[in-house]
Amino acid sequence: MKCLTWCLLAVSLSGCATLSQQDCLRGDWFGVGVQDGRSGATADLLHDHQKACSEYGIAVNNSQYFAGREQGINEYCRIENAFNEGLAGHDYRHVCPPAIDGVFSRYHAAAYAVHQGRAELDRIDSDLFSKEGNLGDKKLSDKDRARIREDIRHLERSRDRVRDDLYFHERRLNEFRYESQSYR
Repeated sequence: MKCLTWCLLAVSLSGCATLSQQDCLRGDWFGVGVQDGRSGATADLLHDHQKACSEYGIAVNNSQYFAGREQGINEYCRIENAFNEGLAGHDYRHVCPPAIDGVFSRYHAAAYAVHQGRAELDRIDSDLFSKEGNLGDKKLSDKDRARIREDIRHLERSRDRVRDDLYFHERRLNEFRYESQSYR
């Protein structure tokens, strides 16, 4: 059992490296910074890169990394990207400059609420489909069939509530998209 535990620990720790040996050897720190910035990663990721590359005896060029990251952040912090990132379900880590952070955060939150509402609606629809399929089982007792019907009624009420919430969030998102045109 101890051997299995150590093996699992070793596998999980080796999976944490942010860069491969090949990435470290390539030494394109500007490019790594751009990529991290474009993805909205925090500056803390540099520490993880340093740790990964130190295992191969390779040092990270911090100034090149931060110059690239700044370029990537400028691309990431476009207002339209706040909507795209939120709708994709990606978290916002408040990496944008203070002048835009509040607006970006508000727009991202509106888009993220739509993403969450759609995901919840999909989950409810899946549950409903499953429950309705279970009703066709001829082996069910009347008590089980009644319980499933009650579950279906509950899910349908939840679906109606989530649809209403989603409609509100989609309207709000559309208003923010219209408002955001003034930032272009």
